[in-house]
Order: sequence, then structure tokens, then C-alpha cells
Amino acid sequence: MTMIEREVLAEELRRGEVALPRAYATMDGSAESRTRLARAKAEYRRAETAALHVLGAEEVLKLVETQDSLCANTPVQEALRE
Repeated sequence: MTMIEREVLAEELRRGEVALPRAYATMDGSAESRTRLARAKAEYRRAETAALHVLGAEEVLKLVETQDSLCANTPVQEALRE
């Protein structure tokens, strides 16, 4: 895998990690907010699946964490690393 391909995957995952919490934060019960959430979930799942397919689960976790993931330093993540 080239560095450019890694950067593209990292950017797609980063966008998903930003869009998903935003979609949840703006949920107001409207059809528009439900659609926005569904799209954010689908886009994140697509990026995650592509990354898992290309890199494998352990490499994806490292890649996400290097992109300053929102969940990179949670107690659960720290416990998993130990």
C-alpha cells in the first residue's frame, strides 16, 4: 500500500469520526437529522470496511490513533493496549 493510499484511508476515517458525533449532536427528531445520521453512519462504515479490508484490524487501529482519534486515549483503549 502506498503512502498516498494510506493518507486517503486516514482522511476518510477522520471525516467519519468527525461527522458521526456531529450528526448525533444535531439530532432533533426531524427527517433531515435522521437522514444526516444515517448517511454519517453509512459513510463511516464504508471507510472502516475499506480500511479493514486493505490494512487489517490492527493496522487500522494504529492508523486511526495516529490521526488523533476521539477514542484514542480512552481508558478502554489504554486497557486494550496493555
